[in-house]
Amino acid sequence: MSKALISKISESLKNSGADATCRSWANYIVENDIPATELTELIHAEYPVAMRFSWVLGGICETAPQQVFPAITYFFNQRTEIDIPNFNRSLAKMFALAGIPAEIESEAIDALFKWLSDKKSNVSTKSYAMLALQRVVAKYPEFKNELEVAIEEQLQHNSESFKKRAKKILESL
Repeated sequence: MSKALISKISESLKNSGADATCRSWANYIVENDIPATELTELIHAEYPVAMRFSWVLGGICETAPQQVFPAITYFFNQRTEIDIPNFNRSLAKMFALAGIPAEIESEAIDALFKWLSDKKSNVSTKSYAMLALQRVVAKYPEFKNELEVAIEEQLQHNSESFKKRAKKILESL
């Protein structure tokens, strides 16, 4: 990856926090088939750049999750070093939309259950964790009961939109 492109992305994200800018970069990265593994240094950039880059990653996951998947292990292993608020939400979204790499599967599943149950997790993090865990149950049915219990415990503590999604997931289980 050229340093010039990394610099251009960084400057653009630093100077514009607009959703349109993040979407534009996500589209550019997808259209040019740039793997997220070549952009990982942006997650360690100064705060506004790193935060906005996490939004870019989310946008890429929505249209081309295969471009983010190879970098997920790196982002998960670096999560304590990444200094942006609620990076767990970004990870949960990556897991929900792109999947969980085998080499971190056990630890990631534990983290997803923790994020779903944690009172400090926001609704968005819980929703993506729940979606990711739904994928886990499809692969490992032995987690079904644990997920059902975790979701049911969250029903009375979250928003109506969360409850709707939770009920759909419970029905699908």
